[in-house]
Amino acid sequence: MRPALPAALLALCTAGPALATGGIECSPVRGRGPTIHLVIGHGAGPSVVGAWLIEGNRRLSTQEGAAPLAIGQSWIDARYLWLDLLEHGGSRYAARLRASFQPRVRGRPAVGTIVRNGRTYNVRCVEA
Repeated sequence: MRPALPAALLALCTAGPALATGGIECSPVRGRGPTIHLVIGHGAGPSVVGAWLIEGNRRLSTQEGAAPLAIGQSWIDARYLWLDLLEHGGSRYAARLRASFQPRVRGRPAVGTIVRNGRTYNVRCVEA
């Protein structure tokens, strides 16, 4: 067997499928308030794979290098986008997003609410 063939077989066996991603940004309809940026993975089905919560000068993220934030749970399908973000090691909610996609509206935005620190903000979510 040629030396290159085992290396090629090893590469084929260890290579995984590519994960395509997209983004969604949810921001207040009026005034100031928290904004959530989502990284959506498109594998076998869509899933929230990363998030940023921005409010004023404060930035929390599930990504390394920012204040710690974790995805508690999420749901995304053709109708709904739901997300619970946690901070302080999962001991409290940083934000809760509940939105419904609007399939008849151009661009298919989602509208709903973000609850943060006891306040509720009406938001609109669009592809970013």
